[in-house]
Amino acid sequence: MRIRLCALLLLIFTGATVAFMRGQQPPQLGSADKDQGGFKIGVEVNMVTVPVTVRKPEGGFIKGLPKSAFHIFENGEPQELVLFEPEALPVRIAIVLDISGSVRSEWGTIKYSTRKFVENLKPDDQFSIVTFNTDFRLKMDWGHKIDRVDDVLSSIYCKDNTKLWDAIWLVSNDVFKSVKEKKAMIIMSDGLDNDSSVSYKDCLKAAVRSEAAVYVVSKTQAVKTLMEYENRDGAYGRIPPQIFEEADQALRELAYETGGRVLYPNNFGQLDNVYAQVDEELRSQYTVGYVSTNPVKDGSYRRIEVRVDTRGVVSARPGYYAPDELRVHPRK
Repeated sequence: MRIRLCALLLLIFTGATVAFMRGQQPPQLGSADKDQGGFKIGVEVNMVTVPVTVRKPEGGFIKGLPKSAFHIFENGEPQELVLFEPEALPVRIAIVLDISGSVRSEWGTIKYSTRKFVENLKPDDQFSIVTFNTDFRLKMDWGHKIDRVDDVLSSIYCKDNTKLWDAIWLVSNDVFKSVKEKKAMIIMSDGLDNDSSVSYKDCLKAAVRSEAAVYVVSKTQAVKTLMEYENRDGAYGRIPPQIFEEADQALRELAYETGGRVLYPNNFGQLDNVYAQVDEELRSQYTVGYVSTNPVKDGSYRRIEVRVDTRGVVSARPGYYAPDELRVHPRK
């Protein structure tokens, strides 16, 4: 009995079993500082943790709700809450920066806002910085070394094309692969992928498996509006409007399926406000968790529904992939 109790307590603090992608030839994440330690597998019980945001209809967040106000369902079946955290937990935030040629003119603003964002993180939070264009670099691994950010970002030159789907796939499977804590990914991009080897479908699946909430700071709407009022010269001049619409739809789906959001600054000069919105949301979330009543490790997608006994707007990721026996214990 004592061993079983210890195992349950360990689950509550460590979260779900880590899964990893197989059978693909992924792009590589380059970094001189990248951790080369072995892959570690957590306790093999289907513990599901879900960050939940509850907003007032008129705006703002509803805080102070008790555990009894929350009800969670998996594929329509009620689940027993074994984890309830009414206050913000420490979070691991992967900051994923587009450094393709199309953002070169605004890189100074991006650097300033990114530095300001990490300065406002809580002492127990950790962040990493990944950059992408046609290559991928883990510029800073997990930690809280704020004093290094300026030097790291100042060494970057924006050029080349945008492998957005590849970048999300890599962060989901590589950067987050051993992370048990609450996770979020903030992607700074113009939103247009034009060179990835990974499909959007595989990118989305990897992001959902990572259990990280994806927040996309996208310029798709701003660029589309700009093109409607100006000539079609420049970096975006030959791109059909339909491409922007398809990209925006894909980003919205990515954010929804992971429990995040897409934010639309008119220009990257508004990043301070956007970063502040993400920070406030992460600080205002409840975290609930349950051990699924379905113990089968078949890798299937399972729908999650969170209901709250209050007059508010509830946001949470709508589903997850169950552990897969073959992923955790691949056959020789």
